[in-house]
Amino acid sequence: MKWNEKVWLCLKRWMIQLVVVSLCLCACAKEAGSISTSNLPPSDGTKVNQARCGDGICDGPENPRSCPADCEVKDISEGSPEVVNTPDVDRPNEGIPPLYFFYAIHVHASGDYLPYAGPAMEEIQPEIAENMIAAVEDLAEILNRYGVKGTWEALPSVATGLCNYQGENHIFRTLINQGHEVGAHAHRIVRIPYVIDALVEECGITPKTNSGFIAQISPYEAAQAQSAMSLAIQTSLNFGMRVGTTNLSPGGERNPFAELCGSRIGPDNHMWMQTGNLMFPWHPDYTQGDICAEDHEGDMLLVDDVSMEWILLPGEGDVPDILTEDHFKQLQGWFDGALRLMEEEKPTHLAVWGFVTHITEYTEGSRAEHPLDSGALAALDQFLAYVSSKADRGRVIFANVEQIVDLVAHTP
Repeated sequence: MKWNEKVWLCLKRWMIQLVVVSLCLCACAKEAGSISTSNLPPSDGTKVNQARCGDGICDGPENPRSCPADCEVKDISEGSPEVVNTPDVDRPNEGIPPLYFFYAIHVHASGDYLPYAGPAMEEIQPEIAENMIAAVEDLAEILNRYGVKGTWEALPSVATGLCNYQGENHIFRTLINQGHEVGAHAHRIVRIPYVIDALVEECGITPKTNSGFIAQISPYEAAQAQSAMSLAIQTSLNFGMRVGTTNLSPGGERNPFAELCGSRIGPDNHMWMQTGNLMFPWHPDYTQGDICAEDHEGDMLLVDDVSMEWILLPGEGDVPDILTEDHFKQLQGWFDGALRLMEEEKPTHLAVWGFVTHITEYTEGSRAEHPLDSGALAALDQFLAYVSSKADRGRVIFANVEQIVDLVAHTP
């Protein structure tokens, strides 16, 4: 890189940092009495939800994995643990609203700077870049087979690295041409402008979807979670992103909102134990610092996916290196629970069910050092074939997250 290019890059990064500071100041100034810690629980650690494991009630942040004593885990067949039973969901669909299905894929590895060799992002590692590109291509091939519209969410390093590595006809442009969506992903609030800059300037893509909210608020104490989430939402909106994928359903160990909000998140979220997610997207009342309440006139729509903890089987001590058929059988249990709810309750809210993975759950290791595993791909293929069979019967409609915004807007 030439000396003047290095100077320009430094100046550019400095200007982005200045924008971040300005955004923070503006967001704090706007509705100053709302986006603050004044509306949060006491800072002495007092919890809103006093539910505890062992009280005989499966509620609050408890789930079959975190509290098997209160939340029964049912086995529908030998060797295939399920969270819920899977009765016949292929009855005639007279009057049953469709379930909108999405799949969010985080396009990054465990080192946030990959495919570069280090945090300075000066040298791309061709082998890592090729593995990442091949991973996206292999996964997209399966999604395309069934007409699933993926929401691919990239970190700034991945967007910059792969778009520079491949040039104008990069993998993200290919995904968009295939009908998928490319969104932003950030692990810290201050990194949101960087991923926007990478996608717009390096890839020629303007994202409408942001993700990574749980990671963005994780550096803050629980008492500041509402305020931090409100700031992350306002920052996203300032860059034109009006929808976010997240996993705020109670049960996730990293999710503070279940206890902060007494498990009352969004509209009518009683279904999460059977479905693994909050099926009804909602506009959080972020201007008042209350993510769990709904503001029908709000600008940001949150779409909940099944928590990443679906990857952990009951009794499995840690995140597996590679996804297997058993993991997707567990996921299928929650999907069937969503279909069953649609059949039994026929909700008037537009209902959405989706799940999330990283590209690295399909490969050995976590740093994109290997190609994808054929067994993991086969497990995904089998699961999507099952979902597609429900789409053939009119029970499921595939949509990416950006399309869900318009669907919600036009639903009475």
